Amino acid sequence: MAVEPERGWILTRDGGQVLWTTLANLRRVEIDSLASLVADYARLQRRTVGCRWLLASAGVREASALVPDVAARAQASHLVSLPADDPRRITEEQYGRVLSALPALRQVGKILAAGPVPPALDQGDLWPGNIFCPVGTCGYRFFDFADAVWGHPFGSLVMLVVECVFRWEVPQPEDAVDLRDDRIREVFDSYLRQWTDLASIEELRELAGYALRTASLNCAAAWLRNLGDATADDLARYGRMPWAWLEDVTKPVLI
Repeated sequence: MAVEPERGWILTRDGGQVLWTTLANLRRVEIDSLASLVADYARLQRRTVGCRWLLASAGVREASALVPDVAARAQASHLVSLPADDPRRITEEQYGRVLSALPALRQVGKILAAGPVPPALDQGDLWPGNIFCPVGTCGYRFFDFADAVWGHPFGSLVMLVVECVFRWEVPQPEDAVDLRDDRIREVFDSYLRQWTDLASIEELRELAGYALRTASLNCAAAWLRNLGDATADDLARYGRMPWAWLEDVTKPVLI
């Protein structure tokens, strides 16, 4: 309805309540709501399969995670080369951890590229704050595609991983991302069942683990773009975010 380019503001029609404001504190309601929305989202993604160039013409980037080892090396090299007083800068030890993960990332990239699940749209920030609740016969409506990319569809769930782990206080080891919690499994399986014509649910879970590990590269890339012309205050506040995401490529994801 209206745009203010200098401030990056856009005024749109009221979409109603977002899911974040309506989720109850009852575990069953939360699981049912999240499971329902990811199933809707998977069906939306499947409609984008084969639409690469149409989406590219609308400004959707190719995902960094499509070639994960190359992207990880490039991001780490950039961060370690920044001035010592830059909050985004990583240490030589952190840089070495990324380099040590490159062979595994290279193998993961090959597995995903050769797998049965085709590339599709990844909204890039799928969490309950970017989802309008169903109204009448309409399903969930997804918005905020500023960080959308074209890549492996299962990587879309990376923000939901953060949401579930935080919301349900799922304990995490230091050397992996462990999503084998029954509640998370129920939500993820609701999403993966929309793809079972392509592979078994067991194979899809394995592929999801690989896709989620590499999807953190897309999040790191988004933060690097957003902080490219950041003020000193913004850097002080958000400067650690690129590494917070890049670090996850060093950890296997267990589903």
